[in-house]
Amino acid sequence: MSYHAKNSSDFVGLRVLFGGRKQIVCDNESGHRVLLNICDPAASDVQIDEALKEGINSRNVLGGVMLALQTRNISVDFAN
Repeated sequence: MSYHAKNSSDFVGLRVLFGGRKQIVCDNESGHRVLLNICDPAASDVQIDEALKEGINSRNVLGGVMLALQTRNISVDFAN
């Protein structure tokens, strides 16, 4: 699942890494990429998808995604 913002070139998406770990990719219009690791392996794909959809419509996409994940009690940490 991935989404592009309608009013900018921001992008968010979910990818599954080797071993089943989930990671959110956030690219903003200036080309900066932020990777967020989903800490709970049992986090629902449906809830993550809802958070991405909600966040992509925010003025600050990364902040919107982080807030939407927090609202759903999905903890993340920044990838190295």
